[in-house]
Amino acid sequence: MPDTRNNLNWVTCRFEEMSPFQVYSLLKLRQQIFIIEQECIFPEIDGLDPVCLHILALDGNEVLAATRIVGPGLDPDHAEQGDRPAIGRVVTSEVLRGQGIGRVLMARAIEACADNFAGKPIYLNAQLYLRDFYQGLGFVQFGDEYDEDGIAHISMERPA
Repeated sequence: MPDTRNNLNWVTCRFEEMSPFQVYSLLKLRQQIFIIEQECIFPEIDGLDPVCLHILALDGNEVLAATRIVGPGLDPDHAEQGDRPAIGRVVTSEVLRGQGIGRVLMARAIEACADNFAGKPIYLNAQLYLRDFYQGLGFVQFGDEYDEDGIAHISMERPA
């Protein structure tokens, strides 16, 4: 598989700054991974995207990796987030897996949190199987494992 890391255009933007093609591609990618691949029926389009900061890895208008940062107090379904920004909907296209794109994406998200929410720890609602990946980025689990939409999850925090 070719190494496509150098061909990606990284963008940090608000939802309204995305083109319609980028929005479509983002939602299509998240649907493909979170609903189809993971066989999880849940309301993926949850109303939060318009109030989030997004980090996208683009090939033209095609979104190949993405995440979003939810500001404190914006997600009514995750009160445990508290006054911390949260990184969520972390997704990488199948064609990029194994190339370190997830680490690059998370590093950019952590940097965006530091720029926009200085001095605050970062919250993460992680799928359990990714615990080691997120621990390698400085996140620490707190609380017990829980089920969310049929998938084991844990709460994690990266200290400020």
